[in-house]
Amino acid sequence: MPAKRILYFTTNQVVAFTWTAGTLVRDAVFPQGEEAPPEFTSYVSQSPQALYFLLVDIVDEDFHQELIPYVRGGDRRTLLHRKLAQRYRDLSLAMTLSLGYETGPRREESILFTSFTNTQQLQPWLLALSRLEARMAGVYSPPLLAPALAKRLGFSQQRFLLVSRQQAGIRQTFVDKGQIRFSRLGQIEGDDPVLRANMLASETSRLQQYLTNMRMLARDGGALEVIVLCPDDMLTQFQVACVNTAQLHYNLLTVSDASKRIGLKSAPADALTENIFAHSLASSPPSLQFAVDEHRRFFNLWRARLAAFATGGAIFLLCALWTSVRLLEFNSVRTQADGDQQRERQLNEQYARLQAQFPKTPTTTDNLKALVKNYVTLQKQSTSPEKMFVDLSRTLVSSPQIELEHIEWQLRSDAPRAGSKAGEVKPAAPAPVASGEKSEGAPMYEVVQISGRINAAQSGDYKNITQLVNKFADALRGLPGIVVDSVQLPFDLTAEKSLSGDIGAARETEIPRFTIVLSRRLES
Repeated sequence: MPAKRILYFTTNQVVAFTWTAGTLVRDAVFPQGEEAPPEFTSYVSQSPQALYFLLVDIVDEDFHQELIPYVRGGDRRTLLHRKLAQRYRDLSLAMTLSLGYETGPRREESILFTSFTNTQQLQPWLLALSRLEARMAGVYSPPLLAPALAKRLGFSQQRFLLVSRQQAGIRQTFVDKGQIRFSRLGQIEGDDPVLRANMLASETSRLQQYLTNMRMLARDGGALEVIVLCPDDMLTQFQVACVNTAQLHYNLLTVSDASKRIGLKSAPADALTENIFAHSLASSPPSLQFAVDEHRRFFNLWRARLAAFATGGAIFLLCALWTSVRLLEFNSVRTQADGDQQRERQLNEQYARLQAQFPKTPTTTDNLKALVKNYVTLQKQSTSPEKMFVDLSRTLVSSPQIELEHIEWQLRSDAPRAGSKAGEVKPAAPAPVASGEKSEGAPMYEVVQISGRINAAQSGDYKNITQLVNKFADALRGLPGIVVDSVQLPFDLTAEKSLSGDIGAARETEIPRFTIVLSRRLES
């Protein structure tokens, strides 16, 4: 963490402090002038990486409270900028503070406008810091530190008056509901401790009357809490002068006691309460300050660089964590794979020992595997020609002249093409499948080709042969689910061909033969 330097501005001089872990060291004192002295340039150049906090404690500080309409976003920023431009000539050290919203239908917002009315005395110092590329964190004033300082001192009141004495004079800051409302810096002449204490009590009483007249305090709101930071050697005089009344309730606190409460370990002995404000600024700077982004350019660049490094570091740590997790997973998988491979080798060795004890087989292992596979296929067979043969047997009972010579039974995935007329033969293209196998999603057909002969009929008796064959085919068609696809007679009766065949005594002894193809769709 870079060192923190506090530049305490007053009307007459600029005091430079270095703050490190609760220790405040006074480095140098520079006189005020139209330009920053060369010693200041040398002082800043010695530590270009330090953070600079400007604590301005001058009389030329204005506070103005005003109500604005209820607006949001860009309209609110434009309105506030116009209000600031109407009140202050130089806006480089001006700021606004929201004090909340008024009750009522309009919901007007109360805004505190504050700025340094004489910014010319600050510009040379700001220009010198900018020219040296110093990291200026911001420009602050003691009133901005009062709300947080009171909490660190142990006071939880929402409304109080903080009175402190530093080199610039007596600072009185009024805080209401945790927000600064008014502040003034006054001078007390003389070195008599009693006179100083009486004048401080008198100024506090007058300020209470002013706040009441300006309606910042209610007349019947009770006693106003007053926190007085007094020097250690003047505590007795302040206790005598600061008497509680119906309007004021004093809380006296010495500088050394206040330093212990806020954690200030060491500070210059001859300094006043500016030590307390400087330590409070360095340890916990408020978010509100007067400087514009142009003055804080190098500080913002340093913060952006720091944020980039922090983001990169966070991403690196995240990637390292993710890589570690993945490496652990990889090692776990590799260990598991090694274990599986070892178990596989053990099982293979065990199988080899068992296989060596098997009796000798007359064939190879591959043939045995193929045999087992075929056996399993046959076991899964669910279709047989038994039902078809039973139906054919029943049909033959009613046709005694028909004698079957050959039956070919098949399972096919497509139905045979039927002939248009009796006697026309249109054999289907063969598409057999293995017995018992069925194509998934496609219908299966049981196809039977019957070859037989006709007894008690001569080959030349066409009419009788045709009647017997057609009668037999009609009987087959009457079976459930049976489709006669083709009928082939011993002769051709189609219109394209003439009746052929030898008529004579030589053919009267031949036995006429026929062929019938029929099919039936299997139930899925």
